[in-house]
Amino acid sequence: MPYVNKQANRKRVIIVGTGWAGSTLAGNLDDKKFKVTVVSPEDTTPYTPLLASAACGLYDFSIVETPIRHQNRDVRYIKARVEDVDFSAKTCKCVPAFDKLPETVASHFSLSYDHLVLAPGCTNNTFGTPGVAENAMFVRTARDAKAIQARIQDSFERASIPGLSGQEIRDILHFVIVGAGPTGVEISSELSDLFSHDYARLYPHIKKYARISIHDIAPNVLGGFDQQLQDYAMNSFDKRDVEVVTGSHIEKVDDKAIYTKELGRIPCGMVIWSTGNKVTSLAERLHCKKAEKGMPRLLTDNFLRLKGENGQVLPDVFALGDAADIEGSSLPTTAEVACQKANWLGAALNKDFDESTVNQFEYKQKAIVAYLGHSDGVIAGKGDYTGAEAWVAWRSKNFLWTRTWRQRVSVIVSWILDRLSGRTIAPK
Repeated sequence: MPYVNKQANRKRVIIVGTGWAGSTLAGNLDDKKFKVTVVSPEDTTPYTPLLASAACGLYDFSIVETPIRHQNRDVRYIKARVEDVDFSAKTCKCVPAFDKLPETVASHFSLSYDHLVLAPGCTNNTFGTPGVAENAMFVRTARDAKAIQARIQDSFERASIPGLSGQEIRDILHFVIVGAGPTGVEISSELSDLFSHDYARLYPHIKKYARISIHDIAPNVLGGFDQQLQDYAMNSFDKRDVEVVTGSHIEKVDDKAIYTKELGRIPCGMVIWSTGNKVTSLAERLHCKKAEKGMPRLLTDNFLRLKGENGQVLPDVFALGDAADIEGSSLPTTAEVACQKANWLGAALNKDFDESTVNQFEYKQKAIVAYLGHSDGVIAGKGDYTGAEAWVAWRSKNFLWTRTWRQRVSVIVSWILDRLSGRTIAPK
């Protein structure tokens, strides 16, 4: 009987993006059936729920991201941007994601696919606010978290220079977070923990000047939570002297202050912008059906198949992650949604995707946890919880979000070292 190389007949799957959706799917696909290529300018998958903790020194940065090549050695990775897709020819037009290339390397190239999965994620939405892109910090990648940590340390060292007045120190050590959603709340909570404990010991001469403010245009913090939990969070912030300014319209940001419609110029040493998502240039450029309200996300049917401009599904093209939504669903842009979609699509493709035998995707809402600092938190969904129980649930989710045994061991070691010897940026 002649030998048949089954791998030679594998279908070509191109996954655009290395975020939660793209990386999860790449790890789930059967490498005996599919030849998987991941295309993205980012070669790592950031564990976004852990970034705030890492920025404030609780975790080493090796814990909060994983190189895409380490997750599945059979996956081919290309560091490039997909600029456009020809759905009829089933090709992706790509541009290498490097500042400089040898002259012999083409400025662009094309990749053909049998299945295409679009998961390019989103970018930071500055809402056109002047100065944000140039002066604010973001919390989207491990690189962002490293920059925040460096700025925090630099701010305290600058504030320690002799000759500064009390007001000058107060301005340098004013940390403003724009956005009162889970990310903004958690970064403010981690900062509060850091300033109240580790940095209070390292910088006793200026600890009284450090302050944290949260600004949001919305009337409440944690907009996706019940009113009772919102009130609990507000009370928790009051106890820790974290100022919450709701209904705040940011008009401009420079290197020393934010400017609001209501309060005018507010001096500060650092601005962390954690509000709003914006679709990528690829999502804007694609000729397909998009959401008309809110962010123009790519629209799919309940089988995650991308819809064309005429509303019909495009052959062998799927979309998931923050950049996509099921038409009529308005699912949140969270890691939980991205992972559930990726797990569902991986299983469906491994079964030779047949609409008649595969059940439609159905999102299952899990409890949402937000950390409030000082071993306190809130949980929404399946019964509302607050306090230490919520904090334990938040820590447990930190552990479960990581994907390798090395990272999970490192998380546990980080917790122990934090208790025994302080955070990595403020050891005892």
